[in-house]
Amino acid sequence: MKTPLYTAIAVAALTACQTQSVDTTPKVTVAQVNAEYSINGTLVPDFNGTQVVYTQADKRSIRDTIKFKNFLMKWANSEEADIARIDLNKAYKVNYKKKEYSECALSGCQEQSILDQFEQSEEETEDYQDYEELGCQVELVTNDFDVTKTGKQRKINGFDVSNYQVMWKTEYQDSTGAKDINLISFDFWTTNPDANIHEVWSVHGQFQDAIAQKAANDPLVRILGPKGYKALAAFTGDTNNQENQFGGIVGKKLAQVEGYPISIKLEWLRDSKACQAEKQAYQETLNLDEGIEGVGKQLLGNLAKKGTDKLLESWQSKPLVRYVYEIKSVAMTNVHESNFSVPSDYDLVDRQ
Repeated sequence: MKTPLYTAIAVAALTACQTQSVDTTPKVTVAQVNAEYSINGTLVPDFNGTQVVYTQADKRSIRDTIKFKNFLMKWANSEEADIARIDLNKAYKVNYKKKEYSECALSGCQEQSILDQFEQSEEETEDYQDYEELGCQVELVTNDFDVTKTGKQRKINGFDVSNYQVMWKTEYQDSTGAKDINLISFDFWTTNPDANIHEVWSVHGQFQDAIAQKAANDPLVRILGPKGYKALAAFTGDTNNQENQFGGIVGKKLAQVEGYPISIKLEWLRDSKACQAEKQAYQETLNLDEGIEGVGKQLLGNLAKKGTDKLLESWQSKPLVRYVYEIKSVAMTNVHESNFSVPSDYDLVDRQ
């Protein structure tokens, strides 16, 4: 006799339930932010990411899922979380694909980032050299920083937003008078914060205050100090920028950006005209110590760099780096406490 369809469905459902683990940890109230982002440009490999951030006053979990656009880079796709536990004075780097983790000081795990790993290996990226590497003397002749409220308005992900543009322009001039022009722009779309966003800001502020005090060895805390560290967090929208501001003229200008950032776009554009002789010499230098294979790689790399020179002729058409970060939702929610812990069956691969 044939098994009735509904019986087969019931059996399949029961089997699925038996194989799925049930999270029995208690639920806790957190500030939750869901976001998407993308990174591309001539200096970096193209990839997209989704991010979920859970925050309490003494805990934070930032879980990223990254997917590269280049088929040959798909092996580098990842799903990882950075978990900060101020209550335990520890941090964890969790790799969900490999089911492993690292345990570190609260200042974070010192690991090579995705961008560092592929800084010199991605075929479509440009190798960047600083002036010291080139042996070229330059002078900073222009250093302009401006913030503009454009008056543009639109709706993004259900939020009514207004536009602010931040532009930082520098010009470095060599001994011949030729210049390298750098334009770094931030495009902010912000919304007027409601009671919900203010509550999220409050939780984030408590967490950032605690990190600034407890994680004294964090590189950003060491360089910027607690006040500067919190100002940087406010600049990215993590806390209220009207309460945490940079000092000086730049700080006063950035204070013009009001509201909660729903979308942030960063672009770095560069017109490279200075130090041409030094750049040519740098590109044509071959290191014979690396053997025939190494020399071949250098030759191929130099050909690729000469191709990027054509890109720089229309330097404003494609940035060296473009980063777009967009908030999909922000709210106080209840989630399982396990989001701040490492799964018990994961392997410890490093302790720092």
